[in-house]
Amino acid sequence: MSYAGKLLFVELSERKVEEQEIDLEIASKFIGGRGYAAFLLFKMLKPKTEPLSNENPLIFMTGPLTGIAPASGRSCMTSKSPLTNTIFDSQIGGYFGVELKKAGYDGMVITGASKVPVYLSIKNGNVEIKDASTLWGLNVSETISKIKSKEKNSRVLAIGRAGENLVKYACIIDDEGRALGRGGLGAVMGYKKLKAIAVRGKNKITPVNTYAFKKYSKEFSELLKNHPITGDILGRFGTLLLMNPVNKHGVLPVRNFTRGGLDEVGHLSGETLNKFLKERRGCALCPIKCGRIMKIGETQTLNLEYETAWALGINCCISDPETVAKANNLCNELGMDTISMGNCIAFLMECSEKGLVRDKIAFGDKEKVLELIQKTAHRRGIGNLLAEGVKMMSQRIDGSEEFAIHVKGLELPAYDPRGLTGQALAYVTSNRGGCHLRAYLVPQEILSIPEYVDNLRIEGKAKMVKEIEDIFAVLDSLLICKFTSLAVFSTLNFEVDIYAKLLTTATGFYFDEDELKKAGERIYNIERLFNVREGFDYRHDRLPPRFAKPLIGGAAEGHVERIGELLPEYYKLRGWNSQGIPEERKLKKLGLEYYKQYPKLQVALDFRDLEDAIECAKACVKGGAHWLEVGTPLIKSEGMHAVRKLRELFPEKTIVADLKTMDTGFLEVEMAAQAGADIVGIAGAANNATISDAVGAGRKYDVEIMADLINIGDVEKRAKELEKLGVDYIEFHISIDEQLRSGNEKVPFPLVKKVVDSVNIPVAVAGGLRADTAPLALKSGAKIIVVGGAITRAADPEKATRLILKSIGVV
Repeated sequence: MSYAGKLLFVELSERKVEEQEIDLEIASKFIGGRGYAAFLLFKMLKPKTEPLSNENPLIFMTGPLTGIAPASGRSCMTSKSPLTNTIFDSQIGGYFGVELKKAGYDGMVITGASKVPVYLSIKNGNVEIKDASTLWGLNVSETISKIKSKEKNSRVLAIGRAGENLVKYACIIDDEGRALGRGGLGAVMGYKKLKAIAVRGKNKITPVNTYAFKKYSKEFSELLKNHPITGDILGRFGTLLLMNPVNKHGVLPVRNFTRGGLDEVGHLSGETLNKFLKERRGCALCPIKCGRIMKIGETQTLNLEYETAWALGINCCISDPETVAKANNLCNELGMDTISMGNCIAFLMECSEKGLVRDKIAFGDKEKVLELIQKTAHRRGIGNLLAEGVKMMSQRIDGSEEFAIHVKGLELPAYDPRGLTGQALAYVTSNRGGCHLRAYLVPQEILSIPEYVDNLRIEGKAKMVKEIEDIFAVLDSLLICKFTSLAVFSTLNFEVDIYAKLLTTATGFYFDEDELKKAGERIYNIERLFNVREGFDYRHDRLPPRFAKPLIGGAAEGHVERIGELLPEYYKLRGWNSQGIPEERKLKKLGLEYYKQYPKLQVALDFRDLEDAIECAKACVKGGAHWLEVGTPLIKSEGMHAVRKLRELFPEKTIVADLKTMDTGFLEVEMAAQAGADIVGIAGAANNATISDAVGAGRKYDVEIMADLINIGDVEKRAKELEKLGVDYIEFHISIDEQLRSGNEKVPFPLVKKVVDSVNIPVAVAGGLRADTAPLALKSGAKIIVVGGAITRAADPEKATRLILKSIGVV
């Protein structure tokens, strides 16, 4: 099997090292790499944990194809980002991941923080935490050189001064000059006082079906070699090949995204800079070789990418190649993400131009750019503010938030979203913030690969973004280069058959195209769940205000962003509610039902007329209700037709059929399940045989059972009994008749707490709850808030739903 079979756990505070076997069941669901790391981070990290803390782990993972397939010299690092506060994975090429796998590990999890600088030495299963005091304060290349002199034939990852000084977008650089670039994971490493990691391995990585794997690897390799981009152009020009076509489409951002396109862009194009090429470089097992060493004037630079040339050049109105090469070198030596650095400088330039800061920093000032990079890494003067990223800068500079170019705190890459509707949507729905690598639609919207899709069109873009996001989640988990998709996708159906064959023959887990895409969707959703847990929702799926104004200059002149037209369809395709939160029904389909987010708002549709119930349900769903209850009166009036109708109208919503079953438990649950219910409400007062039969039907038809404690004397005792009988939820319920007789809501919350404390399953509370009393139910430990009249009898049910949600801390 192509998994190494072990994970390495390093606790720096106590200097403890241990190994654990990889969980193959988890691997079969989340593949490896980004997916497995997302699972681990979700499981390990408590909500709202500070990114720069002992508790926030650094999770480095390889994938099942790392080191055995063409273009598989990749690995990833995952943590909670200090820049965005989202889940964040960063990918890297080179050789380090292959070496770690050969050393016997699929990944490593680093927790705690050392009191003194250290580095990690891994040699074929021998792991040591070594002193790095003499390395602290050194630049990246010096650090790597000194470690390599001690750790012979090792591959090395290291941070520079930016990571040591906790720059929020500090990155991690390898010995090939490649970077775990975005999101500030270098700062997490710096907080842990971990200067570097050196690894050396000699184990052989073997696929489970060697013959078949070789066959499909050859087929895959031929695809890459025969495609004009992966087989020729990308290798000749690197990613700088994008400069001219992006500029031609009018979406190359200039002057902090104030304009689209620049006449002098040719100075930084792949065609022009190719005359400075000294050597092509490739990652492990890569036939593309898009890396390059160039000498521009007196400056030699490694891996000058399109995004870097744009961020440190074009966006700052600098078109001099040697200045950009020097800026690239500085960022690599100091260990900083070039995209974020360039954006921060361009933002500061505009602030200076508008008189919002004292510092005089003009667009096009080449020397000032180089100076600011140094100041940022060392947090000197204005550099201390630049080190925080654009979002935090804008919060500290009055009047600047309108032109702070970021999504969820991550600065945008080199494509203006006003002229690329698909890429715009990919920016806002990216789980790690404003990123082009969660879904990259530039091939379709600019390069006509595999075919041209109108860059300004709205139709079909939501579906394309969702599908590419899922597939890219797969590639980041297999850990195979995304550039390969340029050759693999032959139509807009985005075929992944060759990836499925490689994974199946490498691991022995069977994957066809549908199962592979489903795995990608599972990964994307668990990342979204992590962010939801951290407080992110639809309000953060937004572009900066600047993009609501028409683009100036270029072929896309006059256009504005149109995210509002795309998000509702995207959410629907994803199976997320109007707040951008995954619906439970979708999670269940993906095998993520154990990651339910509480509290839940269940709206009791206690109507007699179905049409009235439907209209109210539409408003409640728009307002953000989680569960829709087909109330007992509605079921008695309309029968199971009411359940079927709500299922039809709200396919991704959790539907509760409140039958209050007292007899024929199996039959009634069966009927509700076949009508489309997800949860069936039964009477807790029914005899145990009825309860057991209802639970049995629930297991057979994959529905959950909620037992209602209405009119039961000893609720604590009965709740315990019901839990033992296998129900999934307990409902503490004050009846409508009791509420009417008493004249007001009489939920005894201390008794609710006793019920909650007596069982290990979620408890729902119903009984005249309103915005002022729902929080008391939550405080008592209830997970599900059931509200009827306060919403259904309100003049505006949507507004009433939002009010209840706000009262229980769900916005």
